[in-house]
Amino acid sequence: MSRAVRPERGVRPERDVRRARRRRVAGRVLAPLLTVAALLTVWEAWVRLADVPEFVLPAPSQVARTAVEVAPLLGPHVVTTLTEAAAGLALGAVAGLLLSIVVTASRVTGDAVYPLVVLTQTVPVVVLAPLMILWAGFGLLPKVILVSLTVFFPVLVSAVGAMRAVDAEHSDMVAGLGGTRLDQFLLVHLPASVPGALAGLRVAATYAVGAAVVAEYLAGQSGLGVFVQRSRKAYAVDQIFVGVVLIALLSGLFFALVAALTRVATPWQRGKS
Repeated sequence: MSRAVRPERGVRPERDVRRARRRRVAGRVLAPLLTVAALLTVWEAWVRLADVPEFVLPAPSQVARTAVEVAPLLGPHVVTTLTEAAAGLALGAVAGLLLSIVVTASRVTGDAVYPLVVLTQTVPVVVLAPLMILWAGFGLLPKVILVSLTVFFPVLVSAVGAMRAVDAEHSDMVAGLGGTRLDQFLLVHLPASVPGALAGLRVAATYAVGAAVVAEYLAGQSGLGVFVQRSRKAYAVDQIFVGVVLIALLSGLFFALVAALTRVATPWQRGKS
């Protein structure tokens, strides 16, 4: 009579692994939702009990009603901000990756360029807005440039750090097989930059929408920044909160998309997150 095969001690059955994974995912989703629900409940109760005026701090229920009322007006603003943020994020990511290649490929070039790039980050991007408007006008281009200037530096720093952290033995192995310096760069250093560049892109994704909104504050005809500015001038605090919530949601969407791209592009690192 055959005996049931028991799993080895210390080895968890696949069913338990899947169950634990589902619990972790549920915890990651439920914990933030419950926290937000608790904060909104406290906010609503405090506004009602303290009789806070709406022009000072509206209740969450009032913000929700206002969101429904102004929803038909928000479509064009959301599209404008999304376009600026997406284009600036893509442009900044490409610029950061290309510049990281230039900095890493040649030590002389890196020593000459990298400190200057770091120095430029001491100048707030907002200060450059008047120049961008003067040179590129009031259209889409200056806002995309401002977003890309905000985005490219995290990508650059992360990619350069990943390339420079490559184990020298890997390059020596390629050289020992007859590979040139170009082969070493293409086969070792450039692939090593992918996780770092994507990590920087995740950070940059949280800045993209905010940078687009700030650019719209300064010179915009449409976008969530314009919507918030007009609401401020009208003392419509509930509409300002609607804009803030939308900006936060769009930023979260960008971060989630980049995180999904990271999982697809670096499947070997899924277990490390």
